[in-house]
Amino acid sequence: MTLDQVMAASELPRMYRVIEVDLDVMRNGIGSGGGVIYDIGKVVKRKIRRVRDATGWRWQLVRQDKNQEVWDYYFEQDREGLDEFNFWELR
Repeated sequence: MTLDQVMAASELPRMYRVIEVDLDVMRNGIGSGGGVIYDIGKVVKRKIRRVRDATGWRWQLVRQDKNQEVWDYYFEQDREGLDEFNFWELR
């Protein structure tokens, strides 16, 4: 289920309840000639939850391990993409 489908659902999950969604993300890869290919569109599964802060409701990535930022190279990049979604969709 994509995040857009979750938002279109009649009832959102409760606050702090973790759900798994498919996020459309951009990745880099190695081409057949050994060069770098930028901006490959990919769908990855991430766990998110709904939280409330001073500006209202927003979605937040859930860490599955204490040091996930260390070994998960794309975690911060996916967090930034989710923050952009929060900015455009929830305002």
